[in-house]
Amino acid sequence: MARSKEADVARLYHLQSSHVRARPVEPPFHGDLQPLRFRTYAGSTRTPLPGRDFAIDAPLGAVLERRRSVRDFALRPMPLSALGRLLHASYGVRGLRTIDGDWCCDRPTPSAGGRYPLEIYVATQAVEDLPDGLYHYDARAHELELRRGGLAHAALADLTLDQDMVRSTNVVVIITAVPFRTMWKYGQRGYRFLWLDAGHLGQNLYLVATALGLGPVAIGGFYDDELKAFLALPAEEDAMYIVCVGQPGPAEGPAGAQRG
Repeated sequence: MARSKEADVARLYHLQSSHVRARPVEPPFHGDLQPLRFRTYAGSTRTPLPGRDFAIDAPLGAVLERRRSVRDFALRPMPLSALGRLLHASYGVRGLRTIDGDWCCDRPTPSAGGRYPLEIYVATQAVEDLPDGLYHYDARAHELELRRGGLAHAALADLTLDQDMVRSTNVVVIITAVPFRTMWKYGQRGYRFLWLDAGHLGQNLYLVATALGLGPVAIGGFYDDELKAFLALPAEEDAMYIVCVGQPGPAEGPAGAQRG
């Protein structure tokens, strides 16, 4: 497909999902069709995570000042507690609340209508007390579910258009979405909200990683179908965004202080 046609398709979706006064807002689907709020993989080997807290000893202003995308990493061991705190403080379940009379799990990120359509998968290497592998994060239990053992970073570097920096990171966080969780309530416009949600989560990962003295870098370019197959995602789930987290290399300084 020609690039100009791709742009036309994007514009067409933008127009068709726009709110206009002459067209009523699309009603939600029937309540009986409401999708499940969480993904779990029955029978998976589980690893409980430490760091189910917000014990981050860094002033917000200082973290915002230091926040950078890091592209040079030095592979060193990462404490399991750092991974646990990164995931919980970014997207963990911190309690319950009601939205429009419906109970939902409260999290550290905003989400359209409290639908929380995102899931997190992590590929790990050199994380202390955790075998290298590909995991799914169960945010309610604060546990990792093993999806595939063994190092996945080389394959992920290939799937992200040969971005070699992936190979030296401790953690590759793959953010996926179950679109119908949000579109059940908001119809076609709900697909827009998925990307907003992913952006909120991505910024949380950046800030928490920086506060922990780690370096983050976001990746938006990847082979969609191949990454979906590699993750063995269910048909209704798609990859949206990737954030790598690791130890800043010498060229970066602490938490990427020298990069823009």
